[in-house]
Amino acid sequence: MSSSVGKEVVDALEEFMNRVFPDIVGALVVRRDGLPVAFKVGGEFNAKVVSAMVAIARSTMDRLGAELGLGESIISVSQYTRNTLLVAPISKDLILTAIAKPDPNLGLILLEIEKLKDKLTKILVE
Repeated sequence: MSSSVGKEVVDALEEFMNRVFPDIVGALVVRRDGLPVAFKVGGEFNAKVVSAMVAIARSTMDRLGAELGLGESIISVSQYTRNTLLVAPISKDLILTAIAKPDPNLGLILLEIEKLKDKLTKILVE
């Protein structure tokens, strides 16, 4: 990935975070093998750890969908006591992850994630 493409991706993540401020505390683009492509996260999160764990979770969710005949996953939302995690595929090899505060405005976040996925697809896939 060229540095200009990397900057475009980070800029898109920052723009997304600004549009849903203050609900989002981190946004990452992760490869299926667990390596981070680009990220913007708060100091309490280690982007490499988040990336590795999200790749494992995504793989498990894909297998669950296949085993149960549910089709392909569009987005996974996991609410925890301290944060909410949203995981959405961008392509076969890339995953968008957002970390939100507890009780976020999920409607707005989901709307903005769709816009961000479209933008990232144009930057990274097409």
